[in-house]
Amino acid sequence: MGVKEFARRSLRCSEKAGQFTEMPLAQKMTEQKKKISMGRAWKAEELRLKSTEDLHRLWYVLLKEKNLILSDNVLKRKIFGSIGQQGRYGKVKRSMARLLTVITERERICQAYRKKLEDDYVAVQRAEYDKLVAEEEERKRNLPRVPEITYQLIRAKFKEMDLGKDNIDYIKKEVERLEKREAAKKDLDERFNYQGKVFLKPGESPPEGVDPSKIVQGFSSGILEQLRTGRLKISQEEVLRSHVKNWKMLSLKDRRVLLGMINARRAKDAKSEFLKELNLLGQKIAYDNMQSRSAPSS
Repeated sequence: MGVKEFARRSLRCSEKAGQFTEMPLAQKMTEQKKKISMGRAWKAEELRLKSTEDLHRLWYVLLKEKNLILSDNVLKRKIFGSIGQQGRYGKVKRSMARLLTVITERERICQAYRKKLEDDYVAVQRAEYDKLVAEEEERKRNLPRVPEITYQLIRAKFKEMDLGKDNIDYIKKEVERLEKREAAKKDLDERFNYQGKVFLKPGESPPEGVDPSKIVQGFSSGILEQLRTGRLKISQEEVLRSHVKNWKMLSLKDRRVLLGMINARRAKDAKSEFLKELNLLGQKIAYDNMQSRSAPSS
């Protein structure tokens, strides 16, 4: 008995084979000279009308159908040598692809709706938080200003006591000093906020129709002027002004510390540039010596 005959008899005798192949049904319909009816593929419009549970069941029905067709193809190839037409398999694949498309559409809609809910929740919470912050700032502004206990405040207290005064004038003076400092800091932040402003080089005229408060006048750097004119000496004030924007507000001690750091960095950069130039000079001398040795003697 050959392989083909064994496969035919196995298909006729097996009762469970109908769940995995339609070969016995196809042979029976062929013997009765009937045709197996075949429907069309599912459309995406039809699948969109179904619930998620129905799509879940339909997916496994199509998967079973796909495996059944593939099993039949294997048997047909062994028995008949070819698998024949595959129009039914293409319809099943198109139906499964459209089903996945509908599922993906629903997932995107769910994600967009979830993102909208999260954004609305965050907006509500942000508005409540901003409201609480504004109320807290208003409450703090209405409260009397109490400075922190520092060494300077204690020193001012003892100074007032030595003069025979026992009042809170030293606290008022400290509060005024802090308020002036905050006002100066705010003014500097507004004045040196260069975002959205027009920069002018030295000697340039401001453009017409521009608010003067939106114009930043540039200044010439002392180091660039030194390089341009070839002047070898430069004052420490020019070095500090070229590197620090608000150098006038620094104390003498802070200026000395910053100058030390700046000069150390300038010395390090100058040393690295000198070593690079020295290396290039050595390479040039070596190259000239090699050329002079290789040149023929006259």
